[in-house]
Amino acid sequence: MRALKAIGSGIKNFMILFSFIVNLILIIVLVVLLLLIFDIKNNVASPLLTGLHSSFVGLDEATIDWTIPVRDTIPVVLNVPLETQTVVVLTQSVPLVVNATITLPGVGVLNNASVNLSLPAGLELPVALDLDVPINEELPVALDVRAVIPVSETQLHDPINNLRLTFEPIVRALFNLPDNFAEATQFAADAISGEPIYLMADSDYSRDPWPGFSETAGLGYTLDDEPVPMANQPIPTGLVAIGGIRALDELLRPQLYEGDSSPETINQQAVTTMQSQAVPPENYDGSYAQSNSP
Repeated sequence: MRALKAIGSGIKNFMILFSFIVNLILIIVLVVLLLLIFDIKNNVASPLLTGLHSSFVGLDEATIDWTIPVRDTIPVVLNVPLETQTVVVLTQSVPLVVNATITLPGVGVLNNASVNLSLPAGLELPVALDLDVPINEELPVALDVRAVIPVSETQLHDPINNLRLTFEPIVRALFNLPDNFAEATQFAADAISGEPIYLMADSDYSRDPWPGFSETAGLGYTLDDEPVPMANQPIPTGLVAIGGIRALDELLRPQLYEGDSSPETINQQAVTTMQSQAVPPENYDGSYAQSNSP
């Protein structure tokens, strides 16, 4: 019995010592993390996440500006009907021999007389033309076709915007969290006192995430105001980006979650509306390339 008690007492003491060591290690790790947490936030998490987020913002703000040189020949084979009245000018004298009946006073009538005439060069003659003009030629084509396309006005806007929405709540929260122990103390005091803490508040970064581009687009382009033909006008579908983490997305886009609404229910209603308007699904569901491939 004494041996068993000694063994049990040894195990108990070992467990107490082991627990003490483990807790001490955890406390040390926690202290180290607390000392490093602001460095991790400011030097690792923030640069990484803002880099991704700002890249998506910049991609959506980009404008494709490209000039396509077209150099080719086009075969032209056709008949051009020509029916018009014009004036031709003789380039040289034209001799004419015509039969005529001539009445000469005191002589009488000369039948089947031959008259020699000459139409002088430079004489203008009215002419009526009615003929087909055959054309069989190779016409050279030399065009520089410039395309200036804002990405945000194409379907690329939707997936890019969804990527932006995935990171934006996290990035905003990072910028509104404390950067050092002094700010952390004030942050905790505000939270304990019941002061409202809005992690989705605007910051200098969120107001202008993308600084600009290394080269211009659209410079000197003069056709921005030209209307797009009605037959080519896109139809708004009402579909919205799904976004990222729901709890954070509700803070960022509360209008989409009013009542029982959500991006999913809004999109279901939008698809129903498109079907009622007989809009082909491949024009808005992403299957256009597959449905129109040869």
